[in-house]
Amino acid sequence: MDRRLFLATAACSAVSASTAHIALAQPMHRFADAMRYSAERDGASFIVVRHGIVLAEDYPGGGPEARWPIGEGTRMFTPLLAASLADDGLLNLDEPIALTIGDWGAHPVKSTISIRSLLSGASGIAFGRRDQRDLATALALEPVEQPNTRFIDNAAAYVIFTEIARRKLLTRNGESDPARYLTERTLLPIGCVPIGWTRGADGAPYFDDGAAVSARGWAQAGELIRREGVWRAQRIANERVLGEAVRGSFAEPRAGFGLWIASPGRSRDELDIDSDLWRANSPAPSDLAMAAGAGGQRLYFSRLDGVVIVRQSRSIERDRNWSDAQFLSLVWRAL
Repeated sequence: MDRRLFLATAACSAVSASTAHIALAQPMHRFADAMRYSAERDGASFIVVRHGIVLAEDYPGGGPEARWPIGEGTRMFTPLLAASLADDGLLNLDEPIALTIGDWGAHPVKSTISIRSLLSGASGIAFGRRDQRDLATALALEPVEQPNTRFIDNAAAYVIFTEIARRKLLTRNGESDPARYLTERTLLPIGCVPIGWTRGADGAPYFDDGAAVSARGWAQAGELIRREGVWRAQRIANERVLGEAVRGSFAEPRAGFGLWIASPGRSRDELDIDSDLWRANSPAPSDLAMAAGAGGQRLYFSRLDGVVIVRQSRSIERDRNWSDAQFLSLVWRAL
């Protein structure tokens, strides 16, 4: 049997089996306060997983297989895409983007930008307020900062990386669409289903804010990153890439590859995200990573504590009543 088909079958059966077991072994009422906090703020789903075991789940917005748009929480699939390409020998974090986007080779600054700099938000490339947010515009952008000097939270990096992935996939026989490649190669085998992608006019998937996924599926994706690419005792994604994704960078220690890091690192700028994750009395462990979308779409995970938490909302509009610190304090109190 194909390795990934076997893993996919095992993942789907493991979710239902572990859920049934935990319903008896770990009463979910321990998490009642966290569930209530989420549900009262338009919550659609809530799930807590520890070391691969489901401790609690709640679905006030529908069943466990319901898909919800996760907005900019989609960005956490970018390191999984990069790690899959690296595992297939198609990508190195330190290679210049100009090796794939040849036109950049003649530019004095863009020729020096690496894939690592792009994924960490430190490439200096960013859409302006009036720019069309399409591929042609992204590739033609002039750097607004020298690479690796300042973190910029901007969609341009994700548009460019999606094109890099597409071009790399074209060099081999097989699926060349980055979203379908990631889904078939990596997400389906770990049970990250169902998942859907919003696409642009050119057909390219949006890795910036385009995914809709079930809570269980999103949790499985977080678990794979937490385990640094190992699933069912087999490596299916590159360990180095996923390790770098949760470390932050010199430009911004609180930002990884499409993820926010709870580490309180210093920066000259405020982060452009509506979260109190970094407040002085935040209960988040220092290694906690977060994928965040508007409306309180959240995935959190801690490698040291072995925990993955998903909370989804019915809305992707900004919710001023949502507090990451308060929610996490309720969850951690119940662990």
